[in-house]
This record gives sequence, structure tokens and C-alpha cells, in this order.
Amino acid sequence: MADPSLEALLAALTEREARAEEGGGRARLDRQRRLGRLTARERIAALLDPGSFSELGKHVLHRHQASSEQLAANLHPGDGVVAGFGTIDGRSVALYAHDPTVLRGAMGREGARKVCRLLDLAAERRLAVLTLADSDGVRVEEGTDAIEAYGEIIRRTVRLKGQVPQLTLVSGLCVGAAAYAATLTDCVGMVEGQSYLFITGPKVTKVVTGEDVSLDDLGGTALHAKKTGACHAVLKDERAGLDWLKRVLGATASNGHSRDDDPVRATPELGKLVPTSPKRAYDMRKVVAALFDQGSVLELGAAFAPNLVTALARLGGAAVGVVASNPMFLAGCLDIDASRKGAAFVSWVDALRLPLITLVDVPGYLPGKKQEEQGIIPHGATLLTAYGKARGPLVCLIVRKSFGGASVLSFAADVRLALPTARVGPMGADATLEVVLGPEPKDEQGKAAREAKRQAFVEKHDHAWAGAESGYVDRVIAPADARRELSAVLARLSGR
Repeated sequence: MADPSLEALLAALTEREARAEEGGGRARLDRQRRLGRLTARERIAALLDPGSFSELGKHVLHRHQASSEQLAANLHPGDGVVAGFGTIDGRSVALYAHDPTVLRGAMGREGARKVCRLLDLAAERRLAVLTLADSDGVRVEEGTDAIEAYGEIIRRTVRLKGQVPQLTLVSGLCVGAAAYAATLTDCVGMVEGQSYLFITGPKVTKVVTGEDVSLDDLGGTALHAKKTGACHAVLKDERAGLDWLKRVLGATASNGHSRDDDPVRATPELGKLVPTSPKRAYDMRKVVAALFDQGSVLELGAAFAPNLVTALARLGGAAVGVVASNPMFLAGCLDIDASRKGAAFVSWVDALRLPLITLVDVPGYLPGKKQEEQGIIPHGATLLTAYGKARGPLVCLIVRKSFGGASVLSFAADVRLALPTARVGPMGADATLEVVLGPEPKDEQGKAAREAKRQAFVEKHDHAWAGAESGYVDRVIAPADARRELSAVLARLSGR
């Protein structure tokens, strides 16, 4: 048999490339576009720098021995997942995208092996991993082979935590093992009206429990953004979601960015934003926006536990993590959800080797039977653990209150600054006086004596200088100097 000509070989190459680019076929690609959704390759192209994608396993086919008719009809190059390397703003990343046109993006053995190889290389090269999730989970047609293969993806995802940033955009259905793989990453975005994240779908739920439930109620964006905390941002469409991924990735980089804003810029507006009365509410997010570089604040998980703000930002061009109690919600108290949210964020920021700045105005942990029954103690302990284990520079600014066990937001810091409006203590002055002085006497002489003791306590303890004089607060600073002072402390702690 004669060897094929070069022309024949090149023609075969062109044909193979075309098949691989078509995913599940032109009809399914067209259907994807009619739904107003990008294909897997279009998502990758929109995310990466032009021409930077280098693909792995582009032509791999599933090799299940007991191939069903459905598998045989879906023998598509790539095995339902597109994986490889590229750059975003010049930064090398590893990424993979489920292809929903091939068996609904369900992961089979060969596709999973390709992803595992990608994750291993990302670990070796210290590359961020981005996932564009649109998957029906494990490919049930392949039985235990697919279960084992997806288990290897999850194993590697867990092992990569704390080593490299792992970011996910859920672009469609994300079911079962795919949902676990997504939520095990550091940051998850979802697309409004298009993304769904759940372990068991409506049909199986109906069969097993008899419960009729909609996609939105079972795993829509509102559920995960507001109630479970699994979603860190809800985006209006896929393009916005891909832009969000880029922004989060850029915010995790501690170098390579020019100075965006003068680190010694005065912040006189803080004096107007923060009330002197400890009982008046205000929005801590406005304080965050005033302190950090203009336009740099990227809040994550804003709708979940809004009493605690978690954000990535820049201070004089340097990337930092920000945790801030927010008196606009629950008076700034820490509760179970805030503890969970804060613990995960503090651990992630520390894994990124970024400094952490904490803005404190917290009256304590949220009291009540419900919080105690649901585990405020063990959940609160996760936040204590995260702060206690953090190795990077920790700086806190006590804005108004740092009371009780919730002082975890301040006591773990390397350096503690305070505004003149700050108060520090085991509990607030009113509650402390109730404990120390007891019930108010009925006679006038007793009332006068009690008031004298109250005044003496307030003069000694209920002001910012009490914390400074005890050494708990390192310095009391003017609101206008807050940005400059934070910048100077971070520069010293970071060795800059």
C-alpha cells in the first residue's frame, strides 16, 4: 500500500480540526447560539488574549468498552470538554470549559483524564485555574469509570486550594459532581437566568421525594447568592461573567500593576461618613470605597451575609484583601453566615499571600436561641481559626466598636489603628454597666450614686484612648489620615 501524499495528510488534518471545532455538531452549536449562549470555544476565546490558547487533548475520544447507542452517536473529538493554557492580560492560566453540545457537558473518563492532566500541570507551574462550568455532572452512560474519573478531578481541585487561585463561572447547568467541583474553587460567578447549581435536578427530586420544585428554587442565582453563599457574584450575561473572571484574576495579583492612586491621599470624607454616635447606622461600603484606590474595590459575596463585607482591592497599587463589618445590617453583628463567609475569605486571601486589612465596627456576635442552636460557637470558631492561621500582614482599623468575642476582627492584627470614634471592650458601655452596677436603685440617693459610678466608668473606659492607653490600640489617627497610615503600616509589614 502506497504511503499517502502530503496533500492527503494535510487534507485529513483539516478535516479532523474541523470536526474537533464543531463539538457536538453544527446543529447543536446552532441551538446553543439560538438560546443566546456562547459555545465552549467561544467562551474561551472571549476570556483569553487573542491567539494565546494552546489546547490539550483536542482529538481525544471516549473509549468506554460497553458503549451504549447514545455514546456511539456522540463520539466527538475532545470528549465533551475543551482544556488548555492561555494568557489573560499577559498572565498565563490553565482553563477548561465543559461543552454542553456533547451529552449536555457530562464528564466522561477521557475528558476527565484530560482535565486531571491540566490540573497537574497547573500545580507544577503555579498557574491559576479557570473553569467555565456547563455540565450535567458525571456521564452516567459510562458507569463507575466516569465516577472514578470525576473523583480524580475533585481530588486535584481540593489539593490545589491554597496553592493557586481557582475561579469558576457557571454558564449553564452545573449538576452533581460538577456542582461540587465548582463550589470547591475559591470564587464562583453565575449568570442571571442561565446558571443553575444543584446536586440533584428537578426530575430526580420529583421521583425520590415527590416534591415539585423549579430550577430557580432548587439552584438558581438568588438561592446561592443570598442564602447558601455558594455564589460570589451574579452577572447579567455571559460576557459580563467572563469580564468578572478577568477582574477577579487581576485583583489576586500582588505585583505587576502600576500605582493606581496616591497612597498618601487624604480621606477627609471619612469624618462625615462615620457617625460619632455608636448607635447610628451607616454603610461601611462607602468607607471602603473612600479608603482604597478609586475603582479598585471588588466586593465578593455581597448579597450573602451583608453584615460582613469581603472584597479585593488596591491600596496605592498594592493588592489587598478587605474584611469589614457593616452596621447597615444586623448592626454589624457577626452571625453564623458572616463567620462562614469571613473564614473562607480570610483563608483564601492568606493563601494568595496578600495583606489583609480589617475595618471594625462590631458590637458582638448576634445573640439568640436560633444562633446558638444552629452552631454560632463552632461556626464562629472557624473565623477565629482563619485569622489565627493567617501568615500575611494583618492590619485593622477600629472605626467605632470592637466588643466581645467579635473582637476577633481586631485582636488577631499585627498592628491596630483606631479612629477617635472607636470603642474597645468586653461589651458595650450600657451592657457593661448593667452587669457591673446591677438594677437601678429606687431611692434617689442610690440613683445618684449609680449615676456617679456610670460617669466614672464612661470617663475611664468609653473612648478611643482607653484602648490606646492599655496598649491594645497602637495609635489613634484622624479620619483624614487613615489611608496614609494604612499604606505606611502595610509598606513596613510587607518589607516595601
